[in-house]
Amino acid sequence: MKQDRCKLWNPWAAAGWSLLFSPAFGAWLHAANWRALGRPEKAAAARRWGWLVIATILLSGVAAALCELYARHLPWLATVALTVTWYGFPAREHCHYVRVTTGGHYRRRHWAPALLGGLAGWLLLALLSLGAATLLVNLGGFYL
Repeated sequence: MKQDRCKLWNPWAAAGWSLLFSPAFGAWLHAANWRALGRPEKAAAARRWGWLVIATILLSGVAAALCELYARHLPWLATVALTVTWYGFPAREHCHYVRVTTGGHYRRRHWAPALLGGLAGWLLLALLSLGAATLLVNLGGFYL
């Protein structure tokens, strides 16, 4: 697909929405943009970032639930560290690439489906967290 005719999500807006929905949200949108720009290796790297963020959020939440005293701040610290790292490297690179290659002239994708997907992701995470907490309480609790 010609780069001047690509249909992309605004990479800066995707990075901004990631403050609300986590860098996983922005990484997946950037992966779709990379794919549309004809850079499948960059799309794969962006998807790996998305999976890394999701895994870190889930694992740090489990660690915080199991190790209440020692890991109370782990989810917050892990999220901040990943967010800063993602913004500093892959998100910044993608925003720069889109600006340089398209000059800001590209067809814009609609935000409604992406934002609904981000909301659905947060709801799924909340349900998983609630389910894990309920399971731990029903098992009589388990703290290290």
